[in-house]
Parts: sequence; C-alpha cells; structure tokens
Amino acid sequence: MRVKICGLTRAEDARAAQDLGAWALGFIFYPKSKRFIDAGTAKSIIAGLPPTAQPIGVFVNQTDEAICIAKDAGLKGIQLHGDETPDDLRRVRAAFSGTIIKALRPKTGADLQAIADYKGLADFILLDAAVRNEYGGTGHTGDWSLAQKAAGLGIPVIVAGGLGPDNIAAAYAQTNPHALDLSSGVEASPGIKDHEKLQALFASIKGSTHAAQNA
Repeated sequence: MRVKICGLTRAEDARAAQDLGAWALGFIFYPKSKRFIDAGTAKSIIAGLPPTAQPIGVFVNQTDEAICIAKDAGLKGIQLHGDETPDDLRRVRAAFSGTIIKALRPKTGADLQAIADYKGLADFILLDAAVRNEYGGTGHTGDWSLAQKAAGLGIPVIVAGGLGPDNIAAAYAQTNPHALDLSSGVEASPGIKDHEKLQALFASIKGSTHAAQNA
C-alpha cells in the first residue's frame, strides 16, 4: 500500500514520513493553504532527504510557478490541484520530466468523464472530496464509490480526503487505488505532523498487508 503524506512544512516531519515508508511527500505551494510552504524552505527540506524520496509540489492554478519551483527546489513531481486544463498539463509536460498528478473533486459519476481529457498528460489522477469553494485539505472524506468507478478509466488513481490511521485499510480495500493521500489525518495542527499518528498509520498499513498476505 502506497501513501503520500501531504502538507509537510517541517524537515523533521518529512524525514519521519520518509523513514516510516511514505511513497511520496507533498509540499503545498498554494499561498491560501493553511499548509503553505515557501519555495526556499521546501528546497532546504528536500535537500536533506535521501535520493529515494519523492517530493511532490502541490499547486493551485499556478502552472508557470509550478514549473519554476519544481526545477529550483528539486521536486520529482507536480500535483495540479486547481482548475487546470489539459492545455496547462501539456505545458507542464513539455517543461518538466517528472511525475504529474491532476487532482479532481468529482461530485457524481458523470464528473469522472473529465479523466479522459488527461490521458497521456497526467501520470495519476487524484480524487479529493468535493467541498464548495475549497481546493482540498478540508479533512472531509471523499466518495469512495467514485474512486471505484474511476479505477477502470485508464489513469492510475490516488485517493484523498479524510483519511487517517483508523480508515486507511478500509479505504484501500474498497477503492484499490495506486496510492492514498493523507494530510489532516496525521496532523497535530495544520502543517505540523503528529509523529504518533504517523507511526499508527504505518502500523495499520503493515497490519492490513500482513492480514491480506495470510488470508
């Protein structure tokens, strides 16, 4: 089970998540986010991580800025979490060789049709909870049934929204995604990770994996 720990703002939290086995580490460069991090701080944190780390920058309607920060800060992935169009992703793809994630916030099954527009452009589609006037990080649980439907639409899916140690195994079992994305579910406060919650999360993952192998 792969997990991305998002909303990191401190070096000790990024290192803890990496050491515990995080698949990717998310840094939010959207200024209106409660988990905003500036490019210089992120660059310093990323420089202290092992080469195997997968730092992902999260941007909201900041296509040009995303390309610049990715190159300067040493990002290995760009997550476009706003209203970016396929043309925006083409611009990123032309300038950036790393992983590209496009986030969507579907309310109904019909909204999943938009996934087809990003084939060949996005490496992953992240499905987040649909909350009015919010781009993410709300702590609301997404509709897992939509993630189930999205799994067969041609782009690997990352599931986000209201996930934590208590429901990570159930979310994975129900949606069978490429990865799961967590932020508020392992926090002490916005942008500050709770290391006990992180440890509980990865213990839950190991427990569910062991159970599945012995089922």
